[in-house]
Amino acid sequence: MSKETFTISEYGLIGTDDLVEGYNKFTSRKVPAEVFDDLVKFAKMDDGKDVFTFSGNGKYLQAKSYVGTIQTNSGYHIEILPKIYGGQDSEESAQKIFLELLRILYKLPKSIHRENANFQNEKIPILEIFISMFLDEVGYILKKGLKSDYIERQDNLHYLKGKLLVKEQIKRNYIHKEKFYVEYDEYTPNRVENRLIKSTLKYLANISSSFENIRLLRMYQEHIYSVEYSQNYEADFRKCKTNTRGMEHYKTALIWAKIFLKKESFSSFSGETIAFSILYPMEKLFESYMEHRLQMEYQNHQVQAQNGEETFVEDDAKNKLFGVRPDFIIKEGDDFKLVADAKWKIIEENSSFSQNDFYQLFAYQSIYKPKEALRLYYPMSNGFKNPKNFTYFDGSKITAVPINMNDLLNIAY
Repeated sequence: MSKETFTISEYGLIGTDDLVEGYNKFTSRKVPAEVFDDLVKFAKMDDGKDVFTFSGNGKYLQAKSYVGTIQTNSGYHIEILPKIYGGQDSEESAQKIFLELLRILYKLPKSIHRENANFQNEKIPILEIFISMFLDEVGYILKKGLKSDYIERQDNLHYLKGKLLVKEQIKRNYIHKEKFYVEYDEYTPNRVENRLIKSTLKYLANISSSFENIRLLRMYQEHIYSVEYSQNYEADFRKCKTNTRGMEHYKTALIWAKIFLKKESFSSFSGETIAFSILYPMEKLFESYMEHRLQMEYQNHQVQAQNGEETFVEDDAKNKLFGVRPDFIIKEGDDFKLVADAKWKIIEENSSFSQNDFYQLFAYQSIYKPKEALRLYYPMSNGFKNPKNFTYFDGSKITAVPINMNDLLNIAY
């Protein structure tokens, strides 16, 4: 059972004194000493170094650009939310934006199957929202009916059924002539998809702190009592058939099952002091969102994301030394219309821009020669609310475009 939840933003601080919450401009939190000690041990590990760095001469831990949830072995939750410009309630807004970014990343449906979705209006831990969304999908599956399939089985029966396995019959029933060792197909709900769902229900019941979620997790396990637990997650996920007729309603539940059972976020971290974590680099979430946004904006064009690499520098023997791969290429027929990169970086003034980013876009200009635009996409910030145009030495143009992440708040859950 988990204890208190502490929420910070990217680049926010965690510490044990009262000064931590005003130490910098990001959302920071004071935490109990046992939580801080757990996180310090984690931050000293290889995995943890990607999530936290030390600040204030080791007095504080500062989050990097991973967002998501961490549960310590002592039972506390740490939430790291995106740093979003603007918004009425920054914590609530950032949480909803993060959830919408995940929906876009995993191509999850917008609809929530739960009849009473009041949890969307409450301040509850991200982990519990994840669990609630998984439970929505399981409840939807159960309403539509648990799917069964023919499963091949072997058994030693008192009657002949299916195909007699002669070698096994001789080996096992030399004395017991009244038995038949047979192979047959049994129509049963004990298929891999249901086993994975039941295993996820069991796992989540052990880490959830929500009374309502725990109640449903246990109730749904009892509802599918005839289904076994998965003994090999990797093998069972490979055997899943969500694209076959009648199995479409399983797809979202199994995406969540994979996230929980295989910790299949972009990065999964663990350690002596960490019980559970799902963390995502904001750079990747922002790229995924920009791909979605460009597909909506350029519906009649080809939008390619990270598609192939072109040679930028080669030696005399035509061996590639350096290549370039834009985040996005938009094509109109065979012509390149737009080439762009997305950068999750706060821009406050011109000095905030990276020279390397502009070098990279100039390389794109030289190779792809887009007809209309070179662009750099950044999140909107206090110092960067309108597009900025720049000119290279050869006269070619590049535009830096601010993206208002609060647009995601207008999407109904």
